[in-house]
Amino acid sequence: MLVTVTQFKAKCLGMVERVQREGCRVVITRSGKVAAQLVPMGEYSGKKVFGRSSQQTEILGDLMSTGEAWHAGS
Repeated sequence: MLVTVTQFKAKCLGMVERVQREGCRVVITRSGKVAAQLVPMGEYSGKKVFGRSSQQTEILGDLMSTGEAWHAGS
């Protein structure tokens, strides 16, 4: 099902129920471009939803450093 953000906002509870009941997907568009997708959780059962790229990410340097010297008391 393809809907605009405005349509989704007006009918979101019904759409969530339909996705849960029927297992369909809702593609939400904003200004004619895909902005989000509502999918049934059954598609993710047994899968790690968050942190999926943790085994594919390489940290190449200090994430906290800006490379600039600073003093907290200044």
